[in-house]
Amino acid sequence: MKYFVLKVMAAEAGFIEEYPRGSPTDWKFDKGISLAREFPMGGEVSFSDNYPDDRNLYDFQPNLMSDLLVSGRARKLIESLEVTNAEWLPVVVKDHKGNVVGKDYAFLNLQGAEDAIDMERSVYRMDPIEKDQIGRIKKLALKPATINPQAKIFRCTMERRLILIREDVHAAFVQAGLTGFKVYDAEGWNGLEL
Repeated sequence: MKYFVLKVMAAEAGFIEEYPRGSPTDWKFDKGISLAREFPMGGEVSFSDNYPDDRNLYDFQPNLMSDLLVSGRARKLIESLEVTNAEWLPVVVKDHKGNVVGKDYAFLNLQGAEDAIDMERSVYRMDPIEKDQIGRIKKLALKPATINPQAKIFRCTMERRLILIREDVHAAFVQAGLTGFKVYDAEGWNGLEL
């Protein structure tokens, strides 16, 4: 089974800079824990005023928090793939002027993590603040045997901000024409987003 690093990126996207008012503390979104009880019902996010000309909506909407903010279309596809570790935190997306431009978006909060990174073969630097997390990857090596065969889209135990997807999930995203994301071969990935 082949795995890919999933990154959200798109040209001239309406860039989101913060979670809805009343959301849990930012760091909790990287933990792989349930946030549904803490997340505000009817939450709203808005395009950043710092990028007034960028207004495009994508299935994976770029955001400062580096989270998966996905459209209803992407959510339906992910649900159809029977991804069992998905928690959906619904939001409405508004443009710079406060008009609703995306009413069926949600943050995909992936629960748990997989012990996917081969710490002996990978080249990395640990995070100086979160000492149990990798801070910078220079060359990623995986341990496929330790990844649950049912894991389709997941966080990595030693780098919870790193999202990997299986090759069949990537193929489904491409076939459906989902937008706003880029993938990199996980094995050998150098940590850069080009």
